[in-house]
Amino acid sequence: MTTPQTCPQCQHPLQPLAQALAEHNVPEDRVAALTLSAPPRPIQSGGLGCTTLALSAAVALISSVIVGMIAEVTVGTDFPAQGMRAGEAGVFSGIAVFIVIFIAMMSVFVWRQARNDRILAVRLAQWHKQKSAFESTLYCTTCQHTTSTLTTS
Repeated sequence: MTTPQTCPQCQHPLQPLAQALAEHNVPEDRVAALTLSAPPRPIQSGGLGCTTLALSAAVALISSVIVGMIAEVTVGTDFPAQGMRAGEAGVFSGIAVFIVIFIAMMSVFVWRQARNDRILAVRLAQWHKQKSAFESTLYCTTCQHTTSTLTTS
């Protein structure tokens, strides 16, 4: 299907660029220069699935055990406080450290993924502009002239 517009250089009919590249024998160097690039793909930073969960839980658990043992060793003789049994200082400090480190590690992975999503959004917007320019480009198969305005009458 040829548009009613004609080439300003040779007066032959113009075609949409995608149609011309698909139907006619266009030289390889021109095809490479005129073809639309592939859309950007999502970037995943270290994975946000089971691996991240396991890594965060392992680091938080190891840290909480170490802090709990240090808390038990370094607590003075006036501890346990009233109503607390021996060993509870280590348990409570270990739980607190586990929660803090687990949340901190997960937030780093989530922040990195959010940053990658913002980058993808910008790249997709740029690609959509390139796609609309590609779709509005007309091509002359005779003289290989391109016109970047697709107007229908």
